[in-house]
Amino acid sequence: MIKFLLDLFFISSLLNFAWEISQMRFYSPLGMGSLDNYNDFVKIHWEVSLKDALVVVVAYLLIGFLIRNWQWVKTFNSGWIILSMALPLWQGIIEYYSVYMYSRWAYTGTMPLLFGIGLSPLLQMLILPSIAILLSRHYLNGED
Repeated sequence: MIKFLLDLFFISSLLNFAWEISQMRFYSPLGMGSLDNYNDFVKIHWEVSLKDALVVVVAYLLIGFLIRNWQWVKTFNSGWIILSMALPLWQGIIEYYSVYMYSRWAYTGTMPLLFGIGLSPLLQMLILPSIAILLSRHYLNGED
């Protein structure tokens, strides 16, 4: 179980870092660093990616606790449904407060919005956790 969680954290960190960098055109430089200062830019995005990976691991553990099945990733069940609903909802809350309440970052005019929340971060938390879990389960642990 510990190896799976470490693998999940590592893969999720890498996936989230790639996503964070690729979606930068949708964000203003406010709080996200600028390519003018490359070291700060990379540092900020690694920190955000590591936090996202931690959210994925905690979500996995919470879902396992809720459905009383720590191996829930092996078959399609309520754990996958909870994951697909909870993490985008969580990200939507984070985005709302970070953009509109605390001005930690801002969208550019190119960010597609869903009820005022950026679509890219919502898709990030809809897609990447499942991919990270599947990669951790299949390729790193050798399970079918």
